[in-house]
Amino acid sequence: MIYEALALVTQQLNTYFRNRFSQVEDRVVLSNLVEPDGSSAIKEENKVVVTLVNIQKETISGNRSSNGASMNKPIALNLHVLFSAWFTGANYPESLKFLGAVIAYFQANNHLTASSVPDMPEGMDKLTFEIVTMDFQEVSHVWGMLGAKHLPSVMYKFRLVLIDEATIKGEFSDVRGAATTDA
Repeated sequence: MIYEALALVTQQLNTYFRNRFSQVEDRVVLSNLVEPDGSSAIKEENKVVVTLVNIQKETISGNRSSNGASMNKPIALNLHVLFSAWFTGANYPESLKFLGAVIAYFQANNHLTASSVPDMPEGMDKLTFEIVTMDFQEVSHVWGMLGAKHLPSVMYKFRLVLIDEATIKGEFSDVRGAATTDA
């Protein structure tokens, strides 16, 4: 569900940008910022990059059945997701425009549900978004941890992404990124 949640938001933002700015090409990409060798992971300019920064378990009460026995309930996760404006040189003002549009999108759509998004992945009922406020030191730590140079960015917490082994399909990607299905 982690990938599905991030891919869904990436797709929703691209649709929003196409409508708001009459964009033809996708401006939002799901990617890390830096490769393990320290080189840039972003090969195209003028993009908003969606990067998973942290995963936290959400504590939910009620993980016991009525007879008091412990049950394996789905794990609820909070994802900390960074939206970075990867625009170069004279396009800096554009980076601010698109970053502002990310914030406007989440202000207008502080949650997504299966009824509001027809292509919501199976097993995902609701995604809620809240902006994460960081001071200068926290921002410095995040960018240092990522191994990247600071870019205009904003972080959001995606609340309650459910992981349930029963709903995970047998799909995975091989090293080259081609989808493969368990037999």
